[in-house]
Amino acid sequence: MVLIVIVYVCTANVNRSPMAAALTSHLAAGRGLELTVGSASTLLRPGHRATPAALAVLRARGIDAETHRSRTLTPEIVAGADLVLTMERVHLRVAALMTPGAFDKTFTLKEFLRRALRCDARYPSEPLDLYLQRISIGRDPVELLTTNEADEVADPQGGPHDGFVATCDELALLCEGVVELLFGHPQLG
Repeated sequence: MVLIVIVYVCTANVNRSPMAAALTSHLAAGRGLELTVGSASTLLRPGHRATPAALAVLRARGIDAETHRSRTLTPEIVAGADLVLTMERVHLRVAALMTPGAFDKTFTLKEFLRRALRCDARYPSEPLDLYLQRISIGRDPVELLTTNEADEVADPQGGPHDGFVATCDELALLCEGVVELLFGHPQLG
């Protein structure tokens, strides 16, 4: 199997994107998938730990993300990724403009799932770039210039612990969908 690199992007890289990366890495490890998962920020604030609330909700799921440190999204990170999944459209716009061709592999997390569900899962031998072309048929970059709550994962920053739990629960479902659509169901037997 070919290694795939996924990068999740949010504003500060201390809540949503590190949670998504940790959840996806956990799912991939449980299935023995060759998947590298990272995360990054659209802000210039590298080196910060994930928030205590984000770490706590992950720990409650048996996932340790203590080693996470925020990093700023760069053209090199985008170029090195096979798939960039963002928490909001504004993050998508930042990432898509960083390097030529980045738009073709950059989606909001919810947009990716919505499009992929319409086209079904990636075929077992289908290269990721061809799958992304297939799910992108009819995709209009102009539509992504506006804000649309349907494409946004809520930022729990500054809210109660329940908000972090809700965001982590949502991300767990979304990340499971990403793994299912990219790699199919786990092998049985």
